[in-house]
Amino acid sequence: MSSIDFNRFLAQLSTTSESDPIDPAKMDWPESAEADAWYFSPELISLYGTAAWNDLSVAQQKRLSFFEAVNFFSLNIHGEKYLISEISRILFDGKDPELSRYLLHFVEEEARHMMYFSGFCRRYADKVYLDRTMHGEGSGDPELDMFMLIARINVFEEIVDHYNKTMAADERLAPVVREINRMHHHEELRHLAFGRHFLTDCLERHIGHWDGKRRGELREQLSSYVDFVWKQYYNPDVYDDAGIASAFDTWRAVMQSDVATSHRNRVNSRRFAYLRKLELLEAA
Repeated sequence: MSSIDFNRFLAQLSTTSESDPIDPAKMDWPESAEADAWYFSPELISLYGTAAWNDLSVAQQKRLSFFEAVNFFSLNIHGEKYLISEISRILFDGKDPELSRYLLHFVEEEARHMMYFSGFCRRYADKVYLDRTMHGEGSGDPELDMFMLIARINVFEEIVDHYNKTMAADERLAPVVREINRMHHHEELRHLAFGRHFLTDCLERHIGHWDGKRRGELREQLSSYVDFVWKQYYNPDVYDDAGIASAFDTWRAVMQSDVATSHRNRVNSRRFAYLRKLELLEAA
């Protein structure tokens, strides 16, 4: 993709963002969370298919689904807070006005997403789970650091969007949860498209500079980040809040279970095809 084509693509994204905003202030919030409702698709719940899951009654499974939703929305709050902080530092730096124009929309949309994620957590759980994210230092190369930032964002949002898309269509779920997932999926499609095009454009411009060794280092870093993101979907605080005994032991067991590993592998296989095409992740 040429720089002209990439700038044209960015302009199209900006135009779409400007003409198709979502206003979280118009969200219709129920007065309280229904006790007898699903808030997370059962098949996506971290314990699903394990012995710990099978030991729960349906009522207990639904209670767990509520706290899994709170954890999922908390992850998005923290992820978007970091994204906003990092992206904001490079806005209007004079290097690429069209990129800055779109990234401003990117930041605005992520800020709006935080409003409905935090709205759910605050209204119905009176909490947001702690941010356990650790961010390493940069490489000293601003363009490489920007590349890795967008690559990590792409990984995070690919997994999130798999969950959003599935739960937006799941009629078993409480309507408020379906709507939050639908709204997020709607705008994240643009963010994912931006990430894929940005990574492609950057790699094409550095094809001679970023040699095989450097590409191998990028793959290793991104693979580690995939594992890190998935670990956040298994939260012992969720199990404790849901009333599951030995929450930490449950967390340790489920992380290593065959069923959870198979689930992660299936999602990775579906969602990371483009990153594998760019040789940023190993073949599935």
